[in-house]
Amino acid sequence: MNNSSKRRQHKILFLLVVIMVTTIILIVETYAWFVGTSTVSTDEFSVSVTSGDGLELSLDGTSWQSENISITKSTVRNAFNGNKNVWADYLSPVSTNGMLDTSVSRLKLYEKTSLSATSGGFRLISGRVDNYTGDEADGYVAFDLYIRNGNGNSYDSTYDSASEEDIYLASDSYASVPVSGSTNYGAANSLRVGFFEIGRIKSNGYGSSDVSTLRTISCSGGSGVTGLCSTTSNLNDRRGYTWNIWEPNASSHTTQLVSYFNGICKKRNSSGSYTGNSCNSLSVGASRTTYAVNDAISSSDNVDIYDGAELNTYTSAKLTAMSTYKTSDATSNGSNKASLIRLGGNSITKVRIYIWLEGQDIDNYDLITHNPTINIKFGLTKDRFGIDTTNTSG
Repeated sequence: MNNSSKRRQHKILFLLVVIMVTTIILIVETYAWFVGTSTVSTDEFSVSVTSGDGLELSLDGTSWQSENISITKSTVRNAFNGNKNVWADYLSPVSTNGMLDTSVSRLKLYEKTSLSATSGGFRLISGRVDNYTGDEADGYVAFDLYIRNGNGNSYDSTYDSASEEDIYLASDSYASVPVSGSTNYGAANSLRVGFFEIGRIKSNGYGSSDVSTLRTISCSGGSGVTGLCSTTSNLNDRRGYTWNIWEPNASSHTTQLVSYFNGICKKRNSSGSYTGNSCNSLSVGASRTTYAVNDAISSSDNVDIYDGAELNTYTSAKLTAMSTYKTSDATSNGSNKASLIRLGGNSITKVRIYIWLEGQDIDNYDLITHNPTINIKFGLTKDRFGIDTTNTSG
């Protein structure tokens, strides 16, 4: 047996599934959460997928690939007639606490409608993005990815978390701004990628007559369909099982942002009045919880963009402290490596992927307008321990 065959066998044996997404490039004219119309122009990005035995991917439910699947603006928008994908020409900062609207199987997103200066930041007024009365809205990327995991006989027709297979974020995943002779103002530090399993069907016996069922899977499930959406108001319901939000640069801040935040943010007391004292100090390598918008915000709610126990010590009911999946969760070794999502065996799962700029991230400030490009690379793997497949000796 030649070395090439040996290497392939080792790859299939040890890396049961590896999905590698190569350089996602967002070409931006970046504006912060609180500046004007807040737009970010985008270029296409490509997704190359490599998988081992037992995993295939598709954008349409008919063409399946175990490697080298390409996802671009064109393939997403034209996946099939009647698809519900969106690839905005311009990204606008939005905010979400990760809650799905189960009536339409879409993520609840909120946009800025007004923002005025206060003694300790900016007063925020926000309304829900209308992606529930028709198609998805502009301002972000959202598409369905169908994942076929195995083709055996056993299939959980309900949902059993104990029997699901862990999927991890690859340890070399990142989002960054390529800097060539210029200052990095942190445009990539407010980026988010969300993975939301909507539902699944049995893989064994799947054929052309099942394509329509797969494409129209919703949170409600149905005959032969297992609905997977979180259905309670508890944000931790199935987090790390059927959904998660990756925050690539949770502990990365630029010196400009640190100076800006420490200079402008002021504490509020229990009644919401500003005390004049500076907020808890921020440093370049400190991770801060994002307090994302969870409901429409009016002027009478008196919400400041910096409201949150870790920031100005005042917490608003209209904001949710987000426990995101961090890159450090992926780079931890062995038993400390955290699961991003889980997949059932002998199943085809409809996963809705969202990519957006989180407006409530403290890194989403006006100086990021100076960075025109964001590069993203991420992968999904079952390999928990980082097995080296390049060494086939012995």
